[in-house]
Amino acid sequence: MNNIISVDSLTDIISNSVGILIIFAVISLINDNNKSYQLEIPIEHQSDLSPVFIIAKDDALLRLDTDKLFANAAMQATEGAAANKRTFPLGYGQLLGQIDDEKGIVFHARDIEDSKEWHHFNTLEKADSELKKQLNTIDPKRQFAYFFVYDEVGDSNISGSGFEAFRKAREYLKSRGVKSGWKPVDTDNPAHICDMSFSPLCKYLPSYLGSS
Repeated sequence: MNNIISVDSLTDIISNSVGILIIFAVISLINDNNKSYQLEIPIEHQSDLSPVFIIAKDDALLRLDTDKLFANAAMQATEGAAANKRTFPLGYGQLLGQIDDEKGIVFHARDIEDSKEWHHFNTLEKADSELKKQLNTIDPKRQFAYFFVYDEVGDSNISGSGFEAFRKAREYLKSRGVKSGWKPVDTDNPAHICDMSFSPLCKYLPSYLGSS
């Protein structure tokens, strides 16, 4: 019969299949201040939910007020900020902004310690937590949380990079039925927000959790 698969072909098929399964099963081990985190690779899925953007850096989280940030960026753009990708203060969370042709608005999170808009992840344990109030405004029927997670370690934090803050916030959101997506960022590859119709780099989707 002409359609019999050869042993070599069958071996190739099995090897490729196993390889794909290994990729999906890989757990990313991140050593951070002598502490290990187990995080699944963000495997995204399509959704009609709208993203609510949050930056996780050091031990703190910042929910982005996109209306305010976009308004400030638009004002800067009219004043020539788009030229030469000049950085400018966004007037929120000590963030510096930058306008990029492909990435839209780029956010540089640097000196966050003295900012009232950033909240330590352990405040989620408090009844009057401002961070909890902000996360509670995310409607699981219409929205999901999208985290930009810094994988760099700051000098003043106790837990390492932004992964611990991200993990705690995501656990809390999961208890409320809110989906989450995430992307690792750093100083050289900072967070950015733009429209999918504007650039293929602007795709923000929720991820499957390892326990899903």
